[in-house]
Amino acid sequence: MTFMWEALLILFVGFCLLRVAGKKTVSEMTGLEIITLLSIASVIGHAVSEGGLWETIVTICIFVSLLITVQYLAIKFNLIEKIFMGHATLVIQDGKIIPKNLKKLRMSVDQLETRFREKGLSSISDVKSATIEINGSLGYELMRHAKPVTVSELEQLLAKLPFHLQLQKPTPQDNLFDEIVNHSHQKEISPDLQ
Repeated sequence: MTFMWEALLILFVGFCLLRVAGKKTVSEMTGLEIITLLSIASVIGHAVSEGGLWETIVTICIFVSLLITVQYLAIKFNLIEKIFMGHATLVIQDGKIIPKNLKKLRMSVDQLETRFREKGLSSISDVKSATIEINGSLGYELMRHAKPVTVSELEQLLAKLPFHLQLQKPTPQDNLFDEIVNHSHQKEISPDLQ
C-alpha cells in the first residue's frame, strides 16, 4: 500500500515540476528540455519500480533546477544560449535554397519542401527568407508580392478611392480568448460537453 502512495507522490511532484518548467509542446522544446523531460520520466519509472522516494524527488528537483538555471542564463548570455539551446539556421534567402545549411541540418530538399507544403506555401521563389528554428519548426518571410493584404492596407486603399463605401460593422462574434481573460464562458455550455 505504501508503494502506491509513493508512486502517486512521485508522479505528483513530477507533474508540479514540469508545470514549473513551462508550458510547451514537444515540438516547441529545445534539446535540453527534451533531455530533461526524458530524464525525469526515466527516474520516475525507476523510482516506481525500485522505491527510493526521497532520492527520486531530489533527483527530479535537481533536473528541473538545472533546466531553469540554464534557461535563465541563456536569456542573459548569448554564448550560453548558443551552446545549450542552439540558434536558427537560414535555409532560404531571396527565394533560393542554401544547400550547405541544409547539409548541416542533415535535411533533404524534399523534407524542406514538405515543411513548406504543411504551411500552405507552394513556391520557394515566393519566400524571401526561411529558417529552421531551434525547436525544428519552420520560420519564413514572404516576398513582398506574395504577402497577403492586411486589413490596415485594405482600409488605406479604400480611403484613397474617390467614393467611400459604407462598411457595415460586423456583428460581434464569440471570441475564444475572452473566456480565458474573463475566466468564464460567454455562452452557457451544454452539460454533456463539460
